Amino acid sequence: MSTIGIEHGPTTHVATPGGERYDILNLERVKQAHIPFYPNQEDVTADGNTAAAIATLQMWRALIYPGFPITPSTKWIETVAAKVGAQKGTKKRVKLLEAEHAVADYMVGAGAACRDLIFSTATSSVGLDHMTETTRSLGASGLGNVMIINVYRATANFPLCIEGDPSDAMAHRDDGFIQICARGKQQIYDTVIQAPCLGMHPEVMTPTMPGYYGIKDSHRNSRFTVESDGAIHEFQDRWLQPCHLPGTINGDTAMGNCVTSRHFQGFKINQKRRIERVLDILPQIGADFEKTFGRPGLRFFDETAWPEAGPVDIAVVGMGPDYGTFESVREAWAKKNNVSVSGLALRLLNPFPRDAYREKLQRAKVVLVVNQAHHSGRGHLTLDVADALAGIEPQPRIVSAFAGMGGADVSEATWEAMLDEAKDALTTAPRQPYMVFHEGARL
Repeated sequence: MSTIGIEHGPTTHVATPGGERYDILNLERVKQAHIPFYPNQEDVTADGNTAAAIATLQMWRALIYPGFPITPSTKWIETVAAKVGAQKGTKKRVKLLEAEHAVADYMVGAGAACRDLIFSTATSSVGLDHMTETTRSLGASGLGNVMIINVYRATANFPLCIEGDPSDAMAHRDDGFIQICARGKQQIYDTVIQAPCLGMHPEVMTPTMPGYYGIKDSHRNSRFTVESDGAIHEFQDRWLQPCHLPGTINGDTAMGNCVTSRHFQGFKINQKRRIERVLDILPQIGADFEKTFGRPGLRFFDETAWPEAGPVDIAVVGMGPDYGTFESVREAWAKKNNVSVSGLALRLLNPFPRDAYREKLQRAKVVLVVNQAHHSGRGHLTLDVADALAGIEPQPRIVSAFAGMGGADVSEATWEAMLDEAKDALTTAPRQPYMVFHEGARL
């Protein structure tokens, strides 16, 4: 890592109950050394990986970028490397490592050493799997300054598929990261900017995993607005205050990661309480972002055609770019079938905002849940929705659908077929626990 901001003269040395504290990181010097990538607001055309890379490069707290290439996230590290290499005088550095587990290990060491800096990388599928030993430790570590951008990809090895569905994200929900789904390049860019503000909040202190669909969003271009580096810094600085806990460089020299059963549950209780604070703090960050930049910030879900009050015949729960196809067919299908249809697109995957979904979905007669990741039962999202609706009388009927697995297109015909099943459920209970759809047919 660059030595900018590391004081080599006298340091503040304080004895602590756990060891010794050496305050040697000068954050103001680090900030002053940042060379803007975008001095002014600018509209650009780029893919999702580039949008995420730009957002991370603009953060003055992000000095070093560990990475390993894996489809479909590779362009993130390529973009970071190209832009850092082209910027004369920058103190930012790219660290290419030999495998994904080494990337994760590096982030643990760097994140623990400098708790006030941000350490980010991007990965997909088997890459995230190879990080698992470390990511599960990270989830409980309190290192909210670690951010793994997850570019969703279907499966790890057999059958190999490099296209995007959220199987990897769903498989790692219990790692303990805050998982946020973005769709569209603007939302990807905006989400990556806000994620550290959430993870590094002193009441949360939990690593973040913003994510988006591989290929459909990672590799397709669209127009979006890039804010100036200065505006990003001003926003993040309102939320990112110096960490009150010690690190190894800028903090306490005595650190360990082993406990007995006597203390283990205490750590896990604290971990759960910290991540539960996300449900209170995320909306605050999102509201501040919207006030600052005039675009929607972080939220639990995106809403489509929800009336202010009263019942809804069919409520759709989905996620990712294919939800946009639902938005395009919703009005015509609803008019043709003389029913009301509203929708929720997931943003916050973990922790799942159960109460927020319960408040919305209890107004629906039928809830159509569209899963795009393989699950041995009714579907990850279906179980979350069912849990949210437990105990409601009368309980909305749940239609569980699978579509778009492996990144397959969820066409207009497929959405109409799923909505047809939801319409039937208004009068008759669903025929089976789940159904699979493709190209307008129920398989």
